[in-house]
Amino acid sequence: NSVNTLIEGLSKTVTFANEIGKGNLNVSFNKLSDGDLLGEALLNMRKSLGSAQEQETKRKIDDEKMNWATQGVAKFAEILRQNTDDMGEFSYQIISNIIKYCDVNIGGLFLINNDNKTEIFFELAASYAYDRRKFLQKSVELGEGLVGRCAKEGETIYLTDIPKEYIHIVSGLGNETPTSLLIVPLKRNDEVYGVVELASFNPIERHVIEFIEKIGESIATTISNVKINIRT
Repeated sequence: NSVNTLIEGLSKTVTFANEIGKGNLNVSFNKLSDGDLLGEALLNMRKSLGSAQEQETKRKIDDEKMNWATQGVAKFAEILRQNTDDMGEFSYQIISNIIKYCDVNIGGLFLINNDNKTEIFFELAASYAYDRRKFLQKSVELGEGLVGRCAKEGETIYLTDIPKEYIHIVSGLGNETPTSLLIVPLKRNDEVYGVVELASFNPIERHVIEFIEKIGESIATTISNVKINIRT
């Protein structure tokens, strides 16, 4: 009986080892006894392999995010070289490409209007949603609402608890309130030249927020140059 029990136990151990060799780390296994050193070693090996697999998966995800951001920076560098004599088309290209590349649902680009130094405000230069160009008229005073607050403080705002009447996205499902709202200032040397407002039905990941903040510096610089060119 003891020999048969040992043979059966070793057979299970061999099966467990073979499954680990195939990469199946979820197979169940129980040690034959508290003194089963081989079983203990195999369980420790599975744990180590699982940890290595998780680290490799995380590394691949981080690499994909980095590549995505790098390609995005190159893409927007090219976009920023176009339409530098037409602020309307320039604004539309910026916001439409941000929405497409970041896979959000709707957005708007607000640009500073400082023609009158005593009455500085931000006006909606372009908005975009569901592959459609939106034509809306909207202006925001410095410090007014979330966009105005973002412009005044120069800090990113990310909300997942959006006021019910703040914004609605019209989709095939009807009018739905988005679950995520991101507002990013476009800054150059601590001066805000514009604000990007994005809304999505899904959470906006941290690497996407950091990407928009990064290209925001380049957009702000280009906005400054475009305004100078138009004024000239």
